Amino acid sequence: MEILDYHKLKIFKTVADTGSFSKAAELLFLSQPTVTLQIKKIENYLGVVLFKRDKKKVTLTEAGEVLYRYASKIIEDYLLLEEGVSNLKEGLQKRITVGASTTIGEFLLPDIVSTFIQKHKIHFNLFIGNSKEIEEGILSKTFFIGLIEDEINSTKFEKIPFYSDEIILISSYKTEIPDQIDIENLEKYPFIFREKGSGTRNIVEKYLKGKGITIIPALEVSSSKAIAKIVENTDYLAFISKLVVNEEIKKKKLKQIKIKNVEIKRDFYILTQKNIRLPQLEKEFLKEILK
Repeated sequence: MEILDYHKLKIFKTVADTGSFSKAAELLFLSQPTVTLQIKKIENYLGVVLFKRDKKKVTLTEAGEVLYRYASKIIEDYLLLEEGVSNLKEGLQKRITVGASTTIGEFLLPDIVSTFIQKHKIHFNLFIGNSKEIEEGILSKTFFIGLIEDEINSTKFEKIPFYSDEIILISSYKTEIPDQIDIENLEKYPFIFREKGSGTRNIVEKYLKGKGITIIPALEVSSSKAIAKIVENTDYLAFISKLVVNEEIKKKKLKQIKIKNVEIKRDFYILTQKNIRLPQLEKEFLKEILK
């Protein structure tokens, strides 16, 4: 006999928060058919339709909205229950899951995670995606803490700046492009951009738009490391976090191109859902990041 358990409720809430079966599957490390099957089981158990489907996204039906309200409270209470019980059991391995956008997850977070694991002797899950995926993961309570590179205007989140980053323009060291150019000349060159939804791309496009510049990228790549490698061996230019390419610039594989009177800086943010009680382990991780 089917039951309406925590596992099914979490899948349902993640689909509702992301508006997508495929995105929910990615965040939960499940296959899309598994997610679809679990939603169908809930609908069969309750005898209602939970989602309206169209080509772009899925949205909640009236019955789905009722279930969403209760599921959100049940999931939060379950996680707090699990934390309370685990704190009483000596020797039980503790777990934490954190979401991080790509640049932070690949270049800034590894040292912090290593220190935290050794100090607390825990199992650490790190989900790396773009800023939009991190927002979705927090709303679905796949993780309580996200680290992002993008500005967030939603009232659903609390955000704390924790690191100042610089986005620079790079080219291959072999190219003949001048070491300094005017911003008006950017449109003459072929560019690689990160995918839509990337924090780096959002900030660069917003900055350039304010200067009256529009760049249509010739390529879109969802990995900063891959972008750096392509630039190293081609005539493409790219905007990228200085964190990503420091070593390649030192080794003279890439070079930084200065843009006259332009400096693109941004803050990295710790993101949590507003009005939510963080488990103790997540509180300890916040202390580690902010110290």
